[in-house]
Amino acid sequence: MYMKTAQKNTCFNNRLVAAFSRYTPSGFESFRHRIADQLALQGYELSEEDDETLLSYYRHGENETYVLAAFGYEN
Repeated sequence: MYMKTAQKNTCFNNRLVAAFSRYTPSGFESFRHRIADQLALQGYELSEEDDETLLSYYRHGENETYVLAAFGYEN
């Protein structure tokens, strides 16, 4: 009986690891990460309130250059 429980736990753990290893960020998460990286170069951090604004830009299909300019990014 103990062996079956151990086998079940191992099987469950393997599926859990496989699920996490296949995680890919959403399009919005990638978009946010790219914007945040550029803004960080000028010492600006995105807040949770900024996420709603970014989501609006993302849904409207605005490009990163436009969004960065809207947040005050200077090249």
